[in-house]
Amino acid sequence: MPVRWGLRVAVVAFAAIVIASTGASAYPDKPVKLLVGYAPGGSTDIVARVLAPVLSAKWGQPVVVENKPGASGMVAAEQTARAVPDGYTLLLGYTPEVSINKLVFHSMRYDPIADLTPVILAAAAPLVLVSGPKLAAGDLQTLRAQQPPGARLSFGSPGIGGQQHMAGEMLCKLTGLPLMHVPYRGTALAVNDLLGGQIDLFFATTPPLLQHIKSGKLKPILVAGDKREKVLPDVPTAAEVGLPALQLANWFGVFAPKGLPAPLAEKIAADVMEALKDPAVAGTLEDQGLTPQSLKGDTFRKFIAAEMVKYEAIVAQTGIRAEP
Repeated sequence: MPVRWGLRVAVVAFAAIVIASTGASAYPDKPVKLLVGYAPGGSTDIVARVLAPVLSAKWGQPVVVENKPGASGMVAAEQTARAVPDGYTLLLGYTPEVSINKLVFHSMRYDPIADLTPVILAAAAPLVLVSGPKLAAGDLQTLRAQQPPGARLSFGSPGIGGQQHMAGEMLCKLTGLPLMHVPYRGTALAVNDLLGGQIDLFFATTPPLLQHIKSGKLKPILVAGDKREKVLPDVPTAAEVGLPALQLANWFGVFAPKGLPAPLAEKIAADVMEALKDPAVAGTLEDQGLTPQSLKGDTFRKFIAAEMVKYEAIVAQTGIRAEP
C-alpha cells in the first residue's frame, strides 16, 4: 500500500473514531432541552417552538422548550454555559445574552464568547415601534404632537441593555422625546402592559405584535430596518420618517456549551438548517415577520463579533448601563 494512501486511510479511520466517540452518529438518544431566556410568547420563544417539533420528528426524541426568564436572558444562557457539552442542553439565544450584555453589565457569571458555542443563526427580524391604546398615535408626527408638556412617555423592553432598550434610548436621543424605560422579564409581559395602558410605547419584532396590530389595539409607527416589512407593508421605515440611524434588528440562534465536539455541532447545525429550509417552517416564520437564516460555525462567530462592534458604539452613544 502506498504511503500516501495509507496515511489517508489512517486519517479517515481516526476521524471515524472521533465522531463515534462524540456520540454524533447516535445523537440524540434521549430528550434534548432547548432553553429560552424569556417568558413564553416573545419572538425567541416563538422561534424555539417552531423548530422544536420539527427537530423532535427528525431526531426521534422530544425537544423540550424550557423558559428560564430573568436577568436579560442570562439565567438561561448561564445554565447552558454550565451544562455538559453533549448536545442535550441547547440555548435558543437572542441577541442580548450572547452579544450585548457583556457590554452593559459590569459583572456576569458567564462569558458569552468563551463559554458558549455558536451553532447556527436561525432567524432575524427588524424591530417595530408600536404605540398602545393609551396614545393611539399611528405615526411619529402624531406621537410628537401628543406629548404633553413636562410629561414623559414610557417604553418597555424585555430586559435592560437589549436592542429594545437601545432602540428606545436611540429614539429619545434622535427625536428629543422624553422617554422613560420600563424593563420586563419578557416581551409578552410588556405587550400585556402596553395593551393595558401601563406603558405607552414598545419596540419588538413582529410576532408578538402582529395579532394586536391587525385588531387595531396597537398602532405601528415605524420599522427600524432598511426596508418595509412584508407583513406590515404600510408601515414606513425609520429612514423614511427621517431617522436613518435607527437600524436595529433582533436575531435568534442555537447555542451550546463550550467544548461541544465539532462533529456534533455540525450535525445539529445541519439538522436545524434542514428544518429552516422546510417550506412549512419557513412559511410559519415569515408569516410572523421573521426571516430564516443559515449562518453556522465560524461564519456565525464573525457575525456575532461584528454585532458586538456595532452595539459597542450604540452603548457609547446612549450611555446605557445595566448596573451603577
